Amino acid sequence: MTAILGALVASLSGAILCACASSGAARSSSALLVTLHDFKSGVSFELASESHTERVAYYSGARADAARKVQTDEIMSLFVGEIERQGLARHAQVGRAPALAPGGVISWGLEVECGPETSHWLVGKGSAPADWQEFQKCRDTFLQLYNITVSFQAVQNDSGRGFFGEEPRSAADGKRE
Repeated sequence: MTAILGALVASLSGAILCACASSGAARSSSALLVTLHDFKSGVSFELASESHTERVAYYSGARADAARKVQTDEIMSLFVGEIERQGLARHAQVGRAPALAPGGVISWGLEVECGPETSHWLVGKGSAPADWQEFQKCRDTFLQLYNITVSFQAVQNDSGRGFFGEEPRSAADGKRE
């Protein structure tokens, strides 16, 4: 019994040492940036790994928007592996997603930048229903991670209003001006 326990401890120790010696990520590069493009509205959302975007430096500067959120390398690596399993690996094309004006034939795009390599997947009016279903799973997975990722981005707002489309209220009667 002691020999079996010793062998188990030795094999687990070896596995842990091998895991610690590896990069810790399933990808060759942990510098990941995943962008979800909504070509209908022209809005894009980004999830970046810490190796791609240094969190403190990025959040410290005021930006025009708060579309990018930074996640750990490990979570981003697992996330990309999951969306690849859900369909990205079967549909991705090499290169960046095109820059399109809102309202065209293409509705959605998913772009993955892994180190120097970039790939994308587009769906639109001509896409097969099965492709749409796979893309929707990837999009939903992206949005779930995006929504639970905390971001403390300072946003540049020189006018001091306009982010929420509200008109200023008069202090005297509480009505909108």
